[in-house]
Amino acid sequence: MIEKVKTAFWEINWLKYLHKILLSTFAFYISLAIDGYSILAENNILNSYSVVNHFFIISGILSIIGFSTYLIIDLNYKSFFNLFFGFIAYLIVSYFLLITRNINNSDFNVWKLTDNHFFEYRGLIVVVLITILSFIIKSILDKFSLKDLYGAFFQEYYKSYSTIYFLIVFIILSDSKLIPIISKTVSDGKIADFVPKLTLNIFLSFITFYCIVRIVYKAIEAIRNNNPNFYLSAATSLLFGVIFNYTLQYGVKTEGALMDMFVFPGATAYQITFIFVFCIIGYLIINRYVITTFLEIVFWGVISLVNYLKQKMRNEPLLVSDISWLKEAKLLTKYIDGTIIIYALIAIVFLIATAVFLRKRFLSGKIISKKRYRGIGIGIDIVAITFFSMIMVNESDGIINNNIPILSQLNNNYNVFWLGNSVHATYRSLAYVWTKELTFPVMETPDGYSKEKIQKIAKRYQTEAEKINATRTEKISDQTVIYILSESLANPNRIPGITTSEKVLPYIDEIISNTTSGLMKSDGYGGGTANMEYQTLTGLPMYNLSSSMTSLTTEIVPEMTYIPSISDSFKKKNRIAIHLGDAQTYSRINMYNKMNFDQFIAGQNGTMKAKNIVALGHFPSDNSTYSTLLENINFSENQFFSVITYQNHVPWSYDYDKLITVAADKLSNEEIEQLTNYVNLLHQTDIDTKDLLDQLSNIDKKIVVVFYGDHLPGLYPQSLFDTNSQLQYKTDYFIWSNYQTKKMDYPYVNSSDFSAELLEYTNSKVSPYYALLTDVLKYSSVDKKILDEKGKEVADDLKLIEYDLSQGKGYITNYNGFFEMN
Repeated sequence: MIEKVKTAFWEINWLKYLHKILLSTFAFYISLAIDGYSILAENNILNSYSVVNHFFIISGILSIIGFSTYLIIDLNYKSFFNLFFGFIAYLIVSYFLLITRNINNSDFNVWKLTDNHFFEYRGLIVVVLITILSFIIKSILDKFSLKDLYGAFFQEYYKSYSTIYFLIVFIILSDSKLIPIISKTVSDGKIADFVPKLTLNIFLSFITFYCIVRIVYKAIEAIRNNNPNFYLSAATSLLFGVIFNYTLQYGVKTEGALMDMFVFPGATAYQITFIFVFCIIGYLIINRYVITTFLEIVFWGVISLVNYLKQKMRNEPLLVSDISWLKEAKLLTKYIDGTIIIYALIAIVFLIATAVFLRKRFLSGKIISKKRYRGIGIGIDIVAITFFSMIMVNESDGIINNNIPILSQLNNNYNVFWLGNSVHATYRSLAYVWTKELTFPVMETPDGYSKEKIQKIAKRYQTEAEKINATRTEKISDQTVIYILSESLANPNRIPGITTSEKVLPYIDEIISNTTSGLMKSDGYGGGTANMEYQTLTGLPMYNLSSSMTSLTTEIVPEMTYIPSISDSFKKKNRIAIHLGDAQTYSRINMYNKMNFDQFIAGQNGTMKAKNIVALGHFPSDNSTYSTLLENINFSENQFFSVITYQNHVPWSYDYDKLITVAADKLSNEEIEQLTNYVNLLHQTDIDTKDLLDQLSNIDKKIVVVFYGDHLPGLYPQSLFDTNSQLQYKTDYFIWSNYQTKKMDYPYVNSSDFSAELLEYTNSKVSPYYALLTDVLKYSSVDKKILDEKGKEVADDLKLIEYDLSQGKGYITNYNGFFEMN
């Protein structure tokens, strides 16, 4: 065995590898000199780092001389052609990436090539100097008859294109658009901090760009030979990364900077890498170039289109949790223009036909012939994905390990997580939002979480409930309670620049002025209905959860063993949900089943099918929803209804005479048409709501209604909220009853506050849980910009209870009576 190892050791051509190491070392030090000097100059710190600067210059000069001696072997027309091709290709790709990075910059003019540094010449200067020096050295060798000595030294160095690859790398690393990105590694500290950081950053950039250049040239060679290989698959995956990075970001683009940046550092590199990795997996699994290429074009093309359409309609990017909508294909077609579907299908059919035609004529055969190598490739991808996933999973307060290239910078800086997924998709990339959605915890573990802490909270609010109940005389179960979520209801008269020919909601406005009412904070713009629904019923706010949470009914509800709900005060047979759409949407029916609702009256897939559904626009009218409600009120029983309307859902269509017209300077004709349809639908909601409440007034039993809009319609352009961004997340609410009650003053609440507010409105007794929610309403809800000590304590108590129910051990469910109204 030892002899075999020795033999194998001596059979290795060590001189060959020594030449490769020397050439690579020269190339790296040239790269370090180029970027190191440029960064010092750009930051005006040449004098402060004079020793480092001198090192860059001296090591750069010596490395140029060494590199030039190697380049002599590759001095020929073919090499110069390859170099020229690489330079032109890089200019195009580099400029395309610049366009992508400025996709949110309305002042960026694509055609101002000179102003935008399309023509990068600094790298060419370095390349020309090296080339001239190579010719000079060659001339000296010829003149002094040193060719034999030179040949003897380089006899083990075989001609390759590595020198050309390195020259392209020099051009890339000299790019004036890249220098500021690498420059962000400059530390404000001492040289000891600066040099290692800069060296590591440039080294990683050097290795990355060399691999990319090599892969691209090898891929071109594969095309020439009509023979698919791994290099071609990798190059195509990179190309897809660049192209579909643009199409994905185009779908979520906006106009304007955030924190003086049009895209956060690392976002572009992360998303390109993300797409690259998943494309490579596709090639390794299918192992056929043409078929995989067309499948990936279709996949990423469809993803880009759906992302664009969803952002346009609901001001929300495509999320991983949206996969659940695949079950609602018929419903989805209502939201999309039929011509888009037709064009998409034509494009897909064309691509499939082209793939079938080419698959045996062009680049046919296996990409990797040996299964072992494919397995290794897939394994490396899986390990890489798992590694980075674990880094994200093991975050602490949203912060991950600070030494992960690209990802640490993208995740740990620029703390605007409260702005939501749409903003993060725009500035941090859609791929980052997907990663965060899949890896971040539902909720951070609150400080001090333990069984003992939960017991203390239970006892504290048992005492608080006794205090509250001493002043209250009613039971919520002694009346019928109706929660009405009114789809997309938000008075357009609050939106600046919008003028309507008459009041859109005259009756609802009148109710709001005479009863307990105000504005509700919505957690979504243009979407998020089921999240509002969950919060109103449970009292558990979304603001305590991870910002990556997008659909509480599909992401949290399945994990909860117990879901508290205001409906628990009523007998199971008297709990009824009404939604004239599909009960499966957002897994609603599963949530109501867990809440022990007896009936879910729905258009499809409920426990009972709704009758006599009449559409207004594209969806069941509010009149149909209200009629279903009235038909199911039992005059001899006290009931709880959760009613979700559907009429005003996107897209908005109104085919009758439009009673109200709209004027708006900042809206396009198409947007004005949509808004006109919307306000006329909303006006009909106002009429139908008046009719409903009139009929409820005549019923001889106590009835109370909590009525609220879930979110604004996603039709307003972002520019309308520039002066007041919070308007985008404020809807109307009121609490009404058919008997005399006092009017309370809660002008701004969260959707999770409604049940505590309802209990106070009806003078009803509370459980310890609702005593907690009452304190939240009074001391720590969304209307409090700064919390006092009491508010902080209450907010922390709610976090602990919410964590215990959603992610923790469920200690609170063992505390007898915490959720029971006594």
